[in-house]
Amino acid sequence: MIIRSILKYRYAILWAIISLTACGINGNALPKINVDFGMDKVAHFILFGVQAWLIILASRVNRNASTEKIKWKSVHIAVIISFLYGIFIEILQATVFVNRTYDFADMVADGIGTLFCYPLVYLRNSLK
Repeated sequence: MIIRSILKYRYAILWAIISLTACGINGNALPKINVDFGMDKVAHFILFGVQAWLIILASRVNRNASTEKIKWKSVHIAVIISFLYGIFIEILQATVFVNRTYDFADMVADGIGTLFCYPLVYLRNSLK
């Protein structure tokens, strides 16, 4: 049962590991990029939006391409899990990771990225 769940959510788990690694890299090892529009916020938006999307895709009710269905409850759970994971990583940046800092704006970007899954799911379901 646990193995089946791990296999079902393998891409979401792999992405979570990639996100944790990317957000935990020593701040001094990162290239210094001076951009006005906040490339860091775009990265957070993408990291946690993709995280939610991968969880949503893994939780599909039926894998048959013609009858694939996504339940809204699964979308809500995926968004909540992804956003909480973003908060967790921000806490780690504030307390554990070297040369990384907590940034409330990063958490906002995480949340907006996860919320972006709602219109994507709506569009995906309505186009079928």
